[in-house]
Amino acid sequence: MIDKSQYDQTEIPQELDMVVSGSIWEGRSQRRKREKTRSHLKRGGCALAALTVCLVLLLNISPTVARAMSQIPFLGELCRVVSFREYHYTDELKYVDVRIPQVENWGKTQLEQRVNLEIQKKIHDCVQESETIAQDYYEAFVATGGNPEDFHPMGITVDYEVKCINQKYASFVIWKCESFFRAYEQWYYYNIDLQSGRILSLKDWFGNDYRQIVAKSVEKELASWDEDEQWALWEDVDVEDLISENTDFYINGDGQVVVVFPRYALACGAAGRLEFVIE
Repeated sequence: MIDKSQYDQTEIPQELDMVVSGSIWEGRSQRRKREKTRSHLKRGGCALAALTVCLVLLLNISPTVARAMSQIPFLGELCRVVSFREYHYTDELKYVDVRIPQVENWGKTQLEQRVNLEIQKKIHDCVQESETIAQDYYEAFVATGGNPEDFHPMGITVDYEVKCINQKYASFVIWKCESFFRAYEQWYYYNIDLQSGRILSLKDWFGNDYRQIVAKSVEKELASWDEDEQWALWEDVDVEDLISENTDFYINGDGQVVVVFPRYALACGAAGRLEFVIE
């Protein structure tokens, strides 16, 4: 493990790219995921689960399939998250790729509208923020003697990923990436109880003892890591102190909560974002 006090005193270079951390930890992360997948596949009902996943993917990837399914009794009642709008444009300061999701067929029209408007506003604000940063970079580049023709535009990408859709829950994540001198990412998690219309928190899911429950599960998994994986962890971190109702998480295809810690929360920056399935 690493002594965090010395690390905190080290200035982090602005050009540090998140791609570096990804290349370091990709192999270890994929290995853990493969091990979890093998364990899950041993459970009963794999064929039914696989069929459900395929159906959900088709509904969310193909608008044509989604429209066709909506005409079939029962299948048409399944809530879905689909692409509402896509746009792409480029100028001398930036190139922008945006895909906006929306919740459909929820059965609660006013809640659908409220959530979808919130998503659209969040993405609009994210893009505007990045465009302002690109403008600031450009003006600083020119002010310090740079040739405007030599300026490299900033890449701004906004997209989403569906984590889980069933008759009870919709879980998806929206992410934004800025690529310039360094890569910068932001993640926004949405976990919706389709029956009540609530945006779920960890407390909603686990009850009043959610901090202790989540921390115990995370600490158990950390203890199972080998030395090569534990080298990046901070020595002085209390996991329970990192847990709150605002902690990021999503619901996976098995209906389990997966807690997500941002970079530098549990480990040094090379570890990237860390995810833990809460047993």
